[in-house]
Amino acid sequence: MAWALLVTGQLLLAGVLAFSAGAKLLDPGAYAAFRASLPANLRLPERLAGPLAAAVVTAEAVLAGLLALAVAVPALAPGALLATTALLTTFTAALAAMVRRGVRQACHCFGTATRPPGPADVVRNLVLLAVSASATAAAWPAPPPPPAPNGAAMPHLPAILALLAAVCVLNTGLIVLVLRLLRQQTVLVRASIEGVANPEPIMTAGGGRVAAFTAVTVDGEPLSADQLDGDTLVGFLSPSCPACAESLPGFLARAEELGGRERVLAVVLGQGSAADALCERITPVARVVNEPERGPVSRAFGVDGYPAFALLSGHTVVASHFVLDKVPSSSAG
Repeated sequence: MAWALLVTGQLLLAGVLAFSAGAKLLDPGAYAAFRASLPANLRLPERLAGPLAAAVVTAEAVLAGLLALAVAVPALAPGALLATTALLTTFTAALAAMVRRGVRQACHCFGTATRPPGPADVVRNLVLLAVSASATAAAWPAPPPPPAPNGAAMPHLPAILALLAAVCVLNTGLIVLVLRLLRQQTVLVRASIEGVANPEPIMTAGGGRVAAFTAVTVDGEPLSADQLDGDTLVGFLSPSCPACAESLPGFLARAEELGGRERVLAVVLGQGSAADALCERITPVARVVNEPERGPVSRAFGVDGYPAFALLSGHTVVASHFVLDKVPSSSAG
């Protein structure tokens, strides 16, 4: 009985961790949203978001595989369960801190949820933590032996569980392979696009003028084309766009360098909690307008896709591009 409960706990935890890692790895947008949520939710510097997101997903995938493999190789169970308990303790403490602070941005922990963390999420993690701690206590320092086969004890049970473990390990391997292929594809696509000498403009090109528009920022301030004077950095971003998430840290850093919100305009495209969270992140360094796709500001700038960045000098576009580094920092040069 003790062995059966231990194996059940291992497979349950392996399934939860595999689902959590897979939800983020198989959907680049979900992974980008998870990474983008970390600085605000955990009060981390922007530069740590990428390494932490990669570490979390790697830990989930590796432990899922080890827990599943431990069904067939019991010697792996104590270490895998102890590491899982430590990981779940960290997750639970982080969730509890977010709930206590009243965080209103989704944590995207499972890759699909868009609501902010709440008490139910903490309770769920506490249940998983209790399962993990109980299994760790049962397996440490050595797991109980499997029941001896007999006529009433399902003699093929160990083989079935070993097969399930192999399938879980195979799924984890496929997830890692898919992630690697997606990253390679992203690199190749980016290299091919950025290598084009004259790519199709994604918004009004250099030398063009911004059309008239009126809008209201998320702070409730009216904004119009007439209020654009001097050098202004402009960015059009969507919370569902992986490339936007990748460009966001650089956009925030450049906005901070300009030293004033009146010199930066960000347009967040789309509605919902993810868009609200993106607006909240950008507001400290820029004037932010939240509008649907093809809204009045987007039309005034001739935006055909995103991310899209531009440097203005008054109403005139100095340069525009979908790669932020292709846009100069100032019109002086």
